[in-house]
Amino acid sequence: MYHFEKKIIDAFISRCLAYTGKTGRSAVRLRSVSVYPEFDAVSPDEKESYLEAAEALERKGILSLNWEKRGKGERLKTLTCVNIEKLFEEAGGKDPKAEAEAIRVMLRNNIPRLEKMLSNAGSEAGNSPSADAASALSFLHHWLDRLDSADTRRGVDFKTAEDIVRLMEIFLEPEKRANISTRALSVLLYRDSKRLEYLLGLRGPFLSQTSKGGVPHPVFSRLKRSLPETMITGKLIFEYRDKEEDAKQPMINAGGLMLGFPLPTAARIQNIRTLYPQAMPTVLTIENKETFYAISDPQKYGYDCCLYSGGYPNQAAAALIKVLAASGFCFYHAGDLDPDGILILQNIADIAEKPVLPLRMDAATFDRYLPWARPLSAVMLGQIKRIRKVTREIPALADLIRRIEETCRGVEQEIIDYRL
Repeated sequence: MYHFEKKIIDAFISRCLAYTGKTGRSAVRLRSVSVYPEFDAVSPDEKESYLEAAEALERKGILSLNWEKRGKGERLKTLTCVNIEKLFEEAGGKDPKAEAEAIRVMLRNNIPRLEKMLSNAGSEAGNSPSADAASALSFLHHWLDRLDSADTRRGVDFKTAEDIVRLMEIFLEPEKRANISTRALSVLLYRDSKRLEYLLGLRGPFLSQTSKGGVPHPVFSRLKRSLPETMITGKLIFEYRDKEEDAKQPMINAGGLMLGFPLPTAARIQNIRTLYPQAMPTVLTIENKETFYAISDPQKYGYDCCLYSGGYPNQAAAALIKVLAASGFCFYHAGDLDPDGILILQNIADIAEKPVLPLRMDAATFDRYLPWARPLSAVMLGQIKRIRKVTREIPALADLIRRIEETCRGVEQEIIDYRL
């Protein structure tokens, strides 16, 4: 294949693979300047070679050319791919329609096998199928119904489809994914430590399409490589929901030490109470880690405990927020004095399902640190519209929002001295 033909074909394939719509386009149009931006700067021979390559692809029935009104035959305006299947064939790839049909056949052959596995497992255990297993099969059925050649253009070839089926199969065999890291599972399934990461990455350009039909992706919620954890400090007693007698013993943090809780541990906590009973115990959630470390003794600041939210709370932080709320704690929050900082406070209130009051998130603090404030982009300022009316009505926040809008600046929490 000539250099310029390959250049043009690669540009169109890149656009086709990036497209994430419900179905594939029958035609894809590109501006000539985006295909060959150096056109004006190259020699006449190079220009001629590029134009000849485009015309050759037009003769093959792959492209339709649109010339600029002046100098027809000398300067292209747009190139339109009118036959995407031929485009892939010209590039040496498989026909997307044939590939999609092969995948459909493979799914039709495998789904009954997996349904039988699920039925047998349920009969042996004497109970109904697990939610994860049923969800995996629902996903495969939904995928079979919606699969078309556009999916293969997004990078889902036959081997990838087989690997996705194998991945769904482990939800019918829960023992195979218990107590194993994601990369170790990838080696077990595919003899490739990175393969599972690639499959999980398909949720953006491809698998997200199925979620629009209301079908969950069990694999994504169970096999993420993220390891959420949070920290809390304060003289607290943690009670667990475990059935085993040994695990029913509460954990007492009599020294008020800073404790780290990964999600599996945070999820087991049933109740949190102060070492010395309080009628209305208080928790200060803190957005940034540096400030959380600085306020290591919450009692000095008038609170019973401090919880590190790490920006928007991850699953571990959210789990502790829910337990603290159910345990009767009153919430306060310290964060950045910018739209995101206010939205994080709002998010914590949503998780706790109770009011959250701001600490030093007010116009006076903003003005005190305004000389060291950072400029905010239009995108960041646009986040203000996401702040709901109930949040705007919290004392001090209305004036803070006004000052942010007036100055187009934000104050980072780390520069605030909370001892003042």
